Amino acid sequence: MNPTPTDGQLEYELQELYILSEHWLQDISFMEDEIHFFKNILPKYKDTDMLNKVPSKAQDFTAKIREQELHLESLKIKVPEFLRFLEPFIGGQKKEMDLSFLEKYNKLETELRTLFAAIKATKKELFSYTEAIITTEKAVQTR
Repeated sequence: MNPTPTDGQLEYELQELYILSEHWLQDISFMEDEIHFFKNILPKYKDTDMLNKVPSKAQDFTAKIREQELHLESLKIKVPEFLRFLEPFIGGQKKEMDLSFLEKYNKLETELRTLFAAIKATKKELFSYTEAIITTEKAVQTR
């Protein structure tokens, strides 16, 4: 049988959860920088699909990047909302908890992880795409 946590333990765990959630904002900021990088690099390779040897995926990348950017914007709103939701559980207010607390946290964490994985995959695909273009350009230049 597991003992129930004391108020001090619960308070500590909630504060830790709050800090972890605050770090999500830094993660979002980093992902915004990644998206900005994607948007800057894509035009450099957009019009260089020489002789159609590398099928143009620029429009697909542009759409994917825009969708991820919009999702990040949504998360920039949701995370601070979650932090405000969390505040009454910490400190002197001692708001009563129910399962919605964990549901909100898990949903938001899953959404963040999914988006971060998607951005990482986009980065990998974009680098492969640009590498293929560079290789094709070098091959055409050496003829």
